[in-house]
Amino acid sequence: MEASIREIVDAVIAGNAYRVREGVRRALQKGVEPSRIITDGFVKAMDVVSEKFEHNEIYVTDLIITARAMHAGMKELKPYMVSGQVEVVGRAVIGTVQGDIHDIGKNLLGIMLEASGFEVIDLGVNVPPGGFVEAVIKYRPHVVCLSALLSSTRKAMVETIQALEEAGLRRKVKVVVGGTPLNADLAAKMGADGYAPDATRAVPFIKDLIGASRKGPRVLEAGLAEILSRETLGELQESFNKLIGLDLVVVDARGNLLSPLGKFAECSRFCRVSAARDHPSSFDEGLAARTAGFKGAFVYRCPARLVEISYPLADEEGTLGALLCGHFLLREDPLPPGEEGRAVPVLSSEELEALCGLLAFIANSIVRLNAVLRSKKELEEERNSFIRFLQRQNQLEQALQDAELKALQSQVSPHFLFNTLNTVARLALLEGAENTEKMVAALARLMRYTLYRVEGLVTLQEELAAVRDYLAIQQTRFSDRLTSEIEVVPEVLEARVPCMILQPLVENAVIHGLEPLKEGGKIYIRGRVIDSQVHLEIRDTGVGIPEGVQKEIFDLEVRCSGRGQVSGLGIVSVYRRLQHYFGAECALRVNSRPGEGTAVELTFPLRKEEGRREGLTGIAPAVNCG
Repeated sequence: MEASIREIVDAVIAGNAYRVREGVRRALQKGVEPSRIITDGFVKAMDVVSEKFEHNEIYVTDLIITARAMHAGMKELKPYMVSGQVEVVGRAVIGTVQGDIHDIGKNLLGIMLEASGFEVIDLGVNVPPGGFVEAVIKYRPHVVCLSALLSSTRKAMVETIQALEEAGLRRKVKVVVGGTPLNADLAAKMGADGYAPDATRAVPFIKDLIGASRKGPRVLEAGLAEILSRETLGELQESFNKLIGLDLVVVDARGNLLSPLGKFAECSRFCRVSAARDHPSSFDEGLAARTAGFKGAFVYRCPARLVEISYPLADEEGTLGALLCGHFLLREDPLPPGEEGRAVPVLSSEELEALCGLLAFIANSIVRLNAVLRSKKELEEERNSFIRFLQRQNQLEQALQDAELKALQSQVSPHFLFNTLNTVARLALLEGAENTEKMVAALARLMRYTLYRVEGLVTLQEELAAVRDYLAIQQTRFSDRLTSEIEVVPEVLEARVPCMILQPLVENAVIHGLEPLKEGGKIYIRGRVIDSQVHLEIRDTGVGIPEGVQKEIFDLEVRCSGRGQVSGLGIVSVYRRLQHYFGAECALRVNSRPGEGTAVELTFPLRKEEGRREGLTGIAPAVNCG
């Protein structure tokens, strides 16, 4: 390995982005081919890194550092890839499925695919099924890579694969899935073509997958097979024989006859006899040298020592078949033994060259016609796929309209109900039932808040007001068994938070933490600001979370029905909504000991204007059960 390539390999393994970038520049200045920098430099380096990762010699953080260093070098090669100086191995569409915004694994895969010669289209995170369908129609990739970290988003993967199937695109593209909640069995059940546990193993797997799909002989389009029927080819053979005096046969890439064998069969019998007499065909170097420039034709001798011509039916993507023409002698050839009784055509070198030109014209015409039919077929398939996609979108829009109508209809009853509750509260006040008036008024305010403010951001002060109303209702129910204490610094009250971010956690504490205790307990809500981050804590003195349950809290497939303080569905919902608005700048932690209560801590940026960060990955929820 030359020094400039060795320098790049060492720099990638060391994770030194600056050295990689400078090494690539120096290699290009020395005239090293961009493709060699990728294959002998980046790919070799990542092979070493992947091997170290598999043997636990390095960790995910090291893998990310080396991948970023390699990505810095890839940026230097981008102009060469765009200009076509680097051969593209394949095209890949990657993305994190709808409902998940984690992107570390996806980004790592994208970098490693690019370094392996792939053209990568990164759709980002939280990509709906329709986004993948549009990308397949637009970019025509060889493979679609679906990524996810949350187990709840496995359904989104299934829906994406189904959307590709409904659009008529599934057979045209390979689908590979990856992520923590998956394995090979689940991938197969989803209908995916394969599963990759991590980026290092995904790249060779994808190469093998699309390599296998692109291997094997290509075939002529069905439309061309109809146009060039055996009857039509028979007419071509008859006309060719009358004009030239030779036989013409058309075969596909597998060597199967597409046209009648005709008089080729006669020479085939002579060839078998000659081969039986120990006169097998041999390579005629002189003949090959004389015909090397004859329009790409391959001129050779059969076992009977007669001349045959094979002209390929090929385009830039591979071989479709061949034209076979024969059999004849050249003027200077002696008559082969056993051919004395046959009238064998004799051609001059000039006539042979002209014949090769005619075969080239016929072959190119067939290939061009095949290309036109293939393009027409692809356009028709794309049109049908797009129509199916639009039909699916129309169905979704209709379903959305129906849902909006039902939502509007469902608002009538709650609106009437909380107006009635307000009336009941006024009557209770007039009749001197103060406690009843307070409870009904609190319920009416809570209903109004959850009905009209559930979307978007609210101030923490508004959210705490809803929590106070909820606690007032529950304290009326539990009497002295439930007490609460709220201590939030004034600076935090104007912070913007997702609506209903605290109430589910407080309800979880009341129902699952305190209600099982005969003596009841207390709920504490604390709020403060540390380094421009809001820190909220909801703590209770309840029963705590049983051992063994903490790992299941964040798995949406778990439905806890036994006793013990856990409501995984509510906690995950709160965390997802925090991620939706704050991305990587938010965190949720649960600390609990059986019999000693539970504390839920929320951390997110102090913002006093409504807005959210797109495309970031939140800090994974943490559970500490002592």
